[in-house]
Amino acid sequence: MSLAVLDRPQDAGDPWIRRLSEPAGRPAAVHGPLLCTVLHTAAALLLLTGALPVVDRGLVLAGLAAASAATGVAWTARRSRSVVGSLAVPAAHLGAVALLHAGTGSATTLFLLVGPLWALATLPDRRGVLVAVLGTTAVLAAPALAGPPTAADDLPGALLLGPLAVAAGTAAVHGSTRRLAAQSHRIAQLQREQAALLTQVQSRADELDTASRILAARAQTMTSVIDAVTEQSIIGTDRDGTIRVWNPGAEKMLGVPRPDVVRTRSILDFHLPEELAAAAEDRGCGTGLEALVHAAREHGSDVRDWTYVAADGSHRTVSVAITPRSDDRGVHAGWNFVGTDMTEARATERMKDQFVSLISHELRTPLSSILGYLELVMDDEDQPLTDEQRQYLSTVERNAQRLLRLVGDLLFTAQVESGRFTLQPADVDLAGVVRAAEETARVAAASAGVQIVVDVPEDGLVVAGDAVRLGQACDNLVSNAVKFTPAGGRIDLALRRGWRTPDGAVVDHRSQDAVPVALLSVADTGMGIPAGEQGQMFTRFFRTSNAQRNAVPGVGLGLTITKAITTAHGGTLDLVSTEGVGTTFTMALPVAG
Repeated sequence: MSLAVLDRPQDAGDPWIRRLSEPAGRPAAVHGPLLCTVLHTAAALLLLTGALPVVDRGLVLAGLAAASAATGVAWTARRSRSVVGSLAVPAAHLGAVALLHAGTGSATTLFLLVGPLWALATLPDRRGVLVAVLGTTAVLAAPALAGPPTAADDLPGALLLGPLAVAAGTAAVHGSTRRLAAQSHRIAQLQREQAALLTQVQSRADELDTASRILAARAQTMTSVIDAVTEQSIIGTDRDGTIRVWNPGAEKMLGVPRPDVVRTRSILDFHLPEELAAAAEDRGCGTGLEALVHAAREHGSDVRDWTYVAADGSHRTVSVAITPRSDDRGVHAGWNFVGTDMTEARATERMKDQFVSLISHELRTPLSSILGYLELVMDDEDQPLTDEQRQYLSTVERNAQRLLRLVGDLLFTAQVESGRFTLQPADVDLAGVVRAAEETARVAAASAGVQIVVDVPEDGLVVAGDAVRLGQACDNLVSNAVKFTPAGGRIDLALRRGWRTPDGAVVDHRSQDAVPVALLSVADTGMGIPAGEQGQMFTRFFRTSNAQRNAVPGVGLGLTITKAITTAHGGTLDLVSTEGVGTTFTMALPVAG
């Protein structure tokens, strides 16, 4: 970065300006001893050569002595800042001139007035003009006071015109000097300000240059990172949807090289028009780009599946994260589209759901038949079973019931995934649901040596929901607690009121703008959940490492179903767990109005 147009001023500027603008230098520069020294030296030479008459030798010697003393003092104290000292030296020179004028009686000596009068006129104090006038009067009157009476013939005119001329001249010089000093001071001040400003400009220029290099390096780094991503498409557009960024991942996914799209094509060229039209209708917004970015504009970001159309006409199911993009001033400049190809993953999920649904239906029919015939055999009074036979058939019935419940869970998860999960809403007393869950799990808990403690309000707590589904969710939580709690452990079933704040937090005390909720918690003293696995607890078919290690029975669908039921009721399901200590699940459901 160049600043050649700005010249850095010299530190002090011109020497005479520096002396005029600086108080310490003014006495030495303007009314210094040099002029008086030269003039008195010239007068001494004239006296020695006889060019000037000597009327009174004593006065002449006294005048030369006074002039020498005043000049010596002036040279010694030429750096003095004292105004009194500055007045005293010129006044002493005036006294020396008066003595020489009286001692010679010659008007030629009046040229010696130039030095002290100039010094007095250039003093910053106006008293210098008064001293100059009085001193001139004294010099003019000195011959008459010390010499013969004839010297007084022209005295009235000299005393009148001389001081007047000196007053006018010194006043004019004084005014000019003051103006010049003020101007010089202002010039020096401006020069200092200019130097300071130039220093600031240079500093800001250096900072800007550094910031520009940093930004350039960051831009280069960002470009390198974007270009290094080959498995995800990164597409950046302006506000109108024209493509500005097209990374290698986008080239690979859509089969179009970067030069063919940047600044020439729109992001809409790679979307299905009918899909955009359907999205616009669902969201009640404009078509085209507005349908694509509507959710991101309202919420700051949006992640969902879209269909990309590749160069060969093939369709790709892509999970696209859409975020707004701003320029360096913070002004909205366009949109970022980061896409992950989910075509194969979505196809696999559909096949898996279809398989689960198909197998579940195929298993439900023979299981229902098996259970029906078991019931007929076990309840046949005409051909009663032996105790051993009844024991065998009870085992078959128990396992068939277990298999039927598993099939039901698989069907339920398939319904949730496909969006066909429905509720039968009614007022449900959660206290009764909790008691029923405890009663269902009582036998299994007693067999496992686990104590169940129930704490519910006596007057109950009513929520709006599906009683069957809420009972299923509570049963799942309690049965899980029983399975994962070793003998001698304890399970606490608690139901209480709580409040959900506007930010989604659930608290036990009422606060402003909070809405009432029912808090159903199931706390056990079991084996707990490893911290690194707690985020996967609501994933289908997930089993914790300690559950697999301890061979705890299950397929990993209970919590997935419970989470789906809770979400469908507008509630939340949270867990707090410490491995080796226990786990607490808390279901928060809106209270019926």
